[in-house]
Amino acid sequence: MVVGDGRPPRTPLRAVQEQAGVPVGRWMGRGLAVLGLAPGEEVTEAQLRNLFGERGRHPYADRIEADRLAKGESAKKAFKAGALGRRVTVTGVDFVFRPQPTIYLLWAFGDDETRRVVEAAHEYAIKRVLEWIEDEVAVIRYGKDGIYRVGRPAAWSPPASATTRLAPAAPCSTTIYCCP
Repeated sequence: MVVGDGRPPRTPLRAVQEQAGVPVGRWMGRGLAVLGLAPGEEVTEAQLRNLFGERGRHPYADRIEADRLAKGESAKKAFKAGALGRRVTVTGVDFVFRPQPTIYLLWAFGDDETRRVVEAAHEYAIKRVLEWIEDEVAVIRYGKDGIYRVGRPAAWSPPASATTRLAPAAPCSTTIYCCP
């Protein structure tokens, strides 16, 4: 979860998250392997900056660029190697998954086994929704103002996502940030 808008300059995002009691974000999604990421891996501030702040660069763009420069490539070629397709503005979409209030009560008053079942059902629902988005919703738009739309090609990497559980204050509340 990205927290810290308005934070003091040079204050690491993770420090602001810890102070606010927000757990680290984790990567999810079937397109992670294409990006060299693993499910459950922590989302770093540098990765978020590359994806969103740098207009669609690879989460490890800094590392890719440094490797290319070390091999003697020009700065321009090294920079291009860290790009994800064309340089376009990347729009992130966030989803918040929260169960009905009665499920919160079930979790709050249930025993440990009940809590585990509720949490597992919540995680399963998130996984299935993200799979549906990857398969049915994600499309590529092109042309002036994105007027043309095509389905995703076979080689396209579905959205990668970062997730944060807002426990214990809001058990089973999860925010997912998807990026194309």
